[in-house]
Amino acid sequence: MVVYLNGDFVDDQSAMVSVFDQGFLYGDGIYESCRSHGSHLYRFSAHYARLIQSARALRYPLRVTEPQLRSILGELREVNRLENAYYRIMFTRGQGQVGFQRAMNGDLTSLIIAREFKGFDDGLYRDGMLVRIAQTRRNAPEAINPQIKSISNLNSLLGKLEAQAAGVAEVIMLNSRGHLCEGSASNIFWCRDGWVLTPSPATGLLEGVTRAAVMGLCEKKLKLKVVEGEYRLQDLKYSDEVFLSSTSLEVMPVVQVDDFVIKDGRVGPVARRLRLELHRDMAAYG
Repeated sequence: MVVYLNGDFVDDQSAMVSVFDQGFLYGDGIYESCRSHGSHLYRFSAHYARLIQSARALRYPLRVTEPQLRSILGELREVNRLENAYYRIMFTRGQGQVGFQRAMNGDLTSLIIAREFKGFDDGLYRDGMLVRIAQTRRNAPEAINPQIKSISNLNSLLGKLEAQAAGVAEVIMLNSRGHLCEGSASNIFWCRDGWVLTPSPATGLLEGVTRAAVMGLCEKKLKLKVVEGEYRLQDLKYSDEVFLSSTSLEVMPVVQVDDFVIKDGRVGPVARRLRLELHRDMAAYG
């Protein structure tokens, strides 16, 4: 596999980063994950805007332009002979030293990895997913700004470890006030009485690019009103259907939360239709 590292395309086996890289020492880095549908990138401008947002929040001198980044991703796709690519774009503060009493404006480390997007088993979309409620709470937005998509993502990792221990693919995380927030690596939606409900950014969630796409498709294609708010667990359990969204999950139906079966335990029509509309959107939207 060929990766992009600090301006060069190199074999992944020879790609090296300093042991004094601040991403390695302190998790001082940002990232974005995005996809291509064939040769075009899906909603890449939104991903780039969020990358810039993260960089500004951490005062990174990020100088790569959107057209330059598009070109790099395109070359990675070609050299790795990928059809539908999944990219992880990372920047760290670069090589430094141990301790915080130092300059914070050195050269950044840049690393981009591309692989073929495989997706999840079709059976999950057909039959639905079981999720658990995590014991780990989401970081309070007053402590860590959720608008920074950081490689220092221990909070989500703790959620993923809970999911693995429970034998499920995903967990739902509450915030410090006990409100529904998001999955460890996904956003959550549910339907009730013809409405689509989802936690608001005030809960501390990361506003996913796919989340925004799903909200737009709900209103434009399915003619369903999306209502953001601060909700409790019982609001989720007594819904007509539940689904998750992310770059990799797309629109994933959920049929059971802990021991509570959603509705009749079958995948609902909104999740099915939304995934089809998302695929259409991916094919048409650059």
